[in-house]
Amino acid sequence: MHIIPNDIKPFQERENDIILFQKYADSDHSKQGKQLLSLLEGTNKKIKQLYYGNYKREDEFLLAKNSKFIIYFSFYDCGPVALKEIENYGVITFTLQKVFVINDESGYYIPELELDDITPAFNKIINIIEEISHKNPDSIRIAKKNQNFNRCERALDDICDGIIKK
Repeated sequence: MHIIPNDIKPFQERENDIILFQKYADSDHSKQGKQLLSLLEGTNKKIKQLYYGNYKREDEFLLAKNSKFIIYFSFYDCGPVALKEIENYGVITFTLQKVFVINDESGYYIPELELDDITPAFNKIINIIEEISHKNPDSIRIAKKNQNFNRCERALDDICDGIIKK
């Protein structure tokens, strides 16, 4: 699982703005996922999608290398391997699960992602994206922090924490 990429691109050199990662293994929120995608497509942001179980790892890594943000649209997940791999490229995360937020520089807890109307979550995410984008964050520093946090030795701890908290 543990991928430590050497080719971290600076934030401004990344061509994709947002990866929308949709995973409905535990709870079907596909209606809200479609609404979120529609709202995102109404912006000037370049959006790419990944669907759980329906992509090649090479595609995941290429997207991670070339993207600034990920909306991890997953519910009650206890082993977010793909998220960890993507974060290791310095991609900034938006997630419903607070436990997946590494620190206040590389991730944001968005509880509104669980609402039936996804508009409040979308508005919150877009506002944060605009604010961060104007600051030109250091993707290399973020990637290094994420890599340290996401190292293999911690993977078992993450899984066990998810099981214990359920």
